[in-house]
Amino acid sequence: MLDLLAALAVGYLLGGLPTAAIAARLRGADIFEVGSGNMGAMNTARNLGLPLGVAVALVDVGKGALATYLGMLMAEVSGRADAGALLPALAAGFGAVLGHGFSPWAHFRGGKAIATTFGVSLPLYPIAGLYYLALIVAVYLLTRRFSPGAGVAGAVAALVYPLVTLLLLPRFGWGGDELFTLVTGLVPISLVVLVKYWQAWRRHRRPPAEGALDG
Repeated sequence: MLDLLAALAVGYLLGGLPTAAIAARLRGADIFEVGSGNMGAMNTARNLGLPLGVAVALVDVGKGALATYLGMLMAEVSGRADAGALLPALAAGFGAVLGHGFSPWAHFRGGKAIATTFGVSLPLYPIAGLYYLALIVAVYLLTRRFSPGAGVAGAVAALVYPLVTLLLLPRFGWGGDELFTLVTGLVPISLVVLVKYWQAWRRHRRPPAEGALDG
């Protein structure tokens, strides 16, 4: 149990690194006051330049991947085997996604964790992660002409991500307790992404405060 808590804490602190906020600050801007106000690569790219957005995306993916890999190392050190060996990696991955969404370094604000969620997949189940990204792109292309359809691609992908993984990975040798543990571990990760999209939806629907448009 202690190794799971340690993995969660390591993932949370690592995932909480506010990449987009740091990048924006280097440009003299506050990412939470720029564009959509989301602390993510897309908002960075749209408002601070594509190169900076790509750099933010790569670091955010790396946060998830590194956290999960460290969790895998913790499993080896603690002597966990079989399905139990996945638990520290999933705990660290969940911590990274949670940290990105609610960063302890940014007053518990954060991004939607799409890139970090993809990063979590790379050390353990990269095929499912690639399908996750493909699903986001597909939903975006189908809904981009319908506002707010283009903004829900990540939410739809997160909603079905555990199910897609459950159906896909048996074709690549996953099964039994390992598959059940993995899919169960993906549920809270997907929930974090959905909560962040819900928060963004509420923020965009909120009417401006009285006098907010006055000089």
